[in-house]
Amino acid sequence: MIEPKKSPGFQRILASYLTYQLKKHFYRVWIDDQRKESTSPSGHLILANHSSWWDGLMVFYLNHFVVKEDSYAMMSQKGMEEFSFFRKIGAFSVKPESPKDLVSSLKFAEKCLQQKKTVWIFPQGKEEHLEKRPLSFMSGPGFLSERNPGIKLTVVTFYYTFRHDQRPELFIRICEENGDHSHQSRKELTDSLRTIMEKRLDSLKVDIINEDISSFQLLLKGFPTNSEWLSFWKRRKRR
Repeated sequence: MIEPKKSPGFQRILASYLTYQLKKHFYRVWIDDQRKESTSPSGHLILANHSSWWDGLMVFYLNHFVVKEDSYAMMSQKGMEEFSFFRKIGAFSVKPESPKDLVSSLKFAEKCLQQKKTVWIFPQGKEEHLEKRPLSFMSGPGFLSERNPGIKLTVVTFYYTFRHDQRPELFIRICEENGDHSHQSRKELTDSLRTIMEKRLDSLKVDIINEDISSFQLLLKGFPTNSEWLSFWKRRKRR
């Protein structure tokens, strides 16, 4: 297992660079943060859906500017070998095809939770199309929830879409999950968590299709698009 080696200086540099890249590639990034002020005696487990190359970087961005917790994220070993800088922002590797390595990664995640830190996991384990159902869902979150029933659980859903502009928009919803899962087996927990994430993702999709973004706030505004520049020059010529 590749362990994280956080670098605050590198994180500040990456945060600035990533802000620029998001402004360049997205028209708007929106957020619906439904969290309440609460603490947990055993850490914080955050589950996020995984459909895009951007997701890993968005976890860092979201934690750096919104969640602001001492966070660590589980990432595929292949991805970490290709992009070693992820170690500096708190990523640790997992190799699902190796049972021994998988156990090591889950124990590291559990150690972080017991130290009241935050652990981000993509339960799908790989990128899947945004509309795929049912979602693939690995048993790691169920393992951690079963062994640490006091942890705070949050589900983050990312939805990438084109609406009315030249560049895509990203909608993010953060929801705390307060249900009692202590009576469930690991398999039941896994099925329950998958169902929760699917419902959250489908609800987000419905809101966007219906143009109901009243609960969202603008997190990031992208650079002006070509159409906006053309509109600007047209207005100037009319003066």
